[in-house]
Amino acid sequence: MLWLQLVIKIEGLLTLTVGERFADLGQFTWQALVFLLIGGIMMMLIDWTVRRFGHDKVSHAQYMTALALSGLLGLFLLWEESYRNFQPLKTHNELLLAEVASLREELKAKDQNVEILERRFDKFTAQLTEVGKDTGKTVHALQEKLKERENQIASLQNQLHEKIKKAALRNQLAQLRVEGNRIIDKALSTPTSRPPSDERKQWFTSTIQYLQQNMDAGHVEEFRNPLTPTVHFDGLPASHDVFASDVESRVRVLQRFSDELREAN
Repeated sequence: MLWLQLVIKIEGLLTLTVGERFADLGQFTWQALVFLLIGGIMMMLIDWTVRRFGHDKVSHAQYMTALALSGLLGLFLLWEESYRNFQPLKTHNELLLAEVASLREELKAKDQNVEILERRFDKFTAQLTEVGKDTGKTVHALQEKLKERENQIASLQNQLHEKIKKAALRNQLAQLRVEGNRIIDKALSTPTSRPPSDERKQWFTSTIQYLQQNMDAGHVEEFRNPLTPTVHFDGLPASHDVFASDVESRVRVLQRFSDELREAN
């Protein structure tokens, strides 16, 4: 499983832009250096302890054992982080696939309705041709029937277009929620470090821009100033609590936007 997670991480690097690849590679290299530093400190502590109690110098095999344990710890932490980040996207992709399948079924049913209308139109045309004696009335009836069919087809196409548009909008909102939850998890998992303010600012800016392009001003204002109750996280420093609560309130607003779109569908 650990080897599979490393393969997935490498495949993910191949799909990133050049800047994102360097950033991800830099983070991976930094983590590796930290794990090696921890391994070196462990070696020094072991050597100092052995000398303190009057024993001989630590053997090369013991040094390598400590280094291997440090490396295994680092690989485990990398696997745990990638597994935790993969689960929300997996769930979201399953829901999206189910929704796409549902839209395909609706499109298939609408195509069948169009075929029925075409057959009825052809039958009506044949009947008018056989019994119609007045050419003007026959042409007028055909034109009206054709116009009616075109209007019905246009209506079905508009309905399908709206459904696809709302599905794409819900998909993007879900991705923005996943990114917001990732920022919250990062703040909660590192209470002794500074909150990831730059990531929150970038997430906030991109979300505002997307809402301005695809939703009305009321939704944009609600995201800027959420009306949802504030959620507090016990056991955290005040700065981290305020930071996580701020992001959480906006994630809940995005969830409510998705619920509104689903109910209106």
